[in-house]
Amino acid sequence: MSKIKLTFWNYNDFVNYKPEWVRDWAECGMTAPIAPRFSFENESHEAYREMLDLAHSYGMDVIMQFNEAYLENYNKGADVYRATIAAIYAEFASHPAVIGLYVGEEPATEHNEAYFEGVKIIKETAPDWLVYVNLGSIERTERMLLKGEKKLEDWICEFADYTKSDVMGYGQYSQLSYDNNGIYEHFENIHRFVNAGKKCGSEIWSTLLSSAHYAYRVPTEDDFRWQLNTAVACGCKAVVWFRLYDKLIAVDYHGSPIDEFGLRTTRYDDLARVQKRFNVHHAEIFANLDHVESYNVGVGYGGYLYFVPGLTDLVDFATSRSALISFFKDAEGNDYIAVVNTLQRESAPITLSFTDKVKTAQIVYHNGKVLQPCFDRGDRTGTVTTNEIWLAPGQMELLKIN
Repeated sequence: MSKIKLTFWNYNDFVNYKPEWVRDWAECGMTAPIAPRFSFENESHEAYREMLDLAHSYGMDVIMQFNEAYLENYNKGADVYRATIAAIYAEFASHPAVIGLYVGEEPATEHNEAYFEGVKIIKETAPDWLVYVNLGSIERTERMLLKGEKKLEDWICEFADYTKSDVMGYGQYSQLSYDNNGIYEHFENIHRFVNAGKKCGSEIWSTLLSSAHYAYRVPTEDDFRWQLNTAVACGCKAVVWFRLYDKLIAVDYHGSPIDEFGLRTTRYDDLARVQKRFNVHHAEIFANLDHVESYNVGVGYGGYLYFVPGLTDLVDFATSRSALISFFKDAEGNDYIAVVNTLQRESAPITLSFTDKVKTAQIVYHNGKVLQPCFDRGDRTGTVTTNEIWLAPGQMELLKIN
């Protein structure tokens, strides 16, 4: 069954590969790790396949990255690039762990042709593989790629239409600023990217912060939970952590889940708890839900509307100090509501008042295998209020609506 993808930026070189790396990914709750950087021309293919086999034994998918497949190599010639992708696909298409390629991030204007033409070649050669590219934040994309000549949403839709790729990533870190002033940008990036993805049928992958990068703080367990759940509740289909590993010389970040000596830090344990809990309860079901809309409750971020009566035919009122309420549908048309505490350091409740269209609401656990009663209309009519749903910082609960 498909899952929300949990992965990370992998800057390790395969020449240094150790099997313990794969165990670290699995025990941290990663479901689709990006593999270490590999030279298709110069390194051991047998050892690489052994890594893929080990990842598959842990139940993980793998997104490969090859030096020769990076989009910058398109500039060596389209025929050369096409032949490279064809050779990679011929060798690895049959491996059960492989789901696609990571090929580039944060393009500037001069990279536009390589991104359009290179990804088109990959999708023509390997139509069943996902192609992961990352634009960076709205601010960086508008400054370095678009330069006022095109809207973000238009570029993404043109890219999807031309390349036939259905994945688009972005990265935003200011939600972990020390003064909390970057939370608005976090939600604004999700809002605009997800809306663009809806227009052109692209999954949106969110790069979030797992290291103290530049001016941003070392994340806590609350921070990991908050980032993951807000992204998923707003419609993202994958979270890509920056970064999993520290390096011996680093002026721009520290405090990663795995330190520069390959040892797990306390952040590793925090991230593992958050991700494994998410996988147990929500990763499968959210992968198969379509995001309809999200609303602010109490405090507003990112351009989302405040929830007020009349916005939906399911909920009349929603009350909280600071929360997000999101509406989803599954393939059969069933309704789901996700609620998230958007406070980063405090627990808070949310109370919902359901319209007379709603008969019951059940909290979803174990990816839908367990449904806990939350609301039952019984013989009552009109607007009926639930009990408070208490949420830790960033905690999310998913309700199935009947």
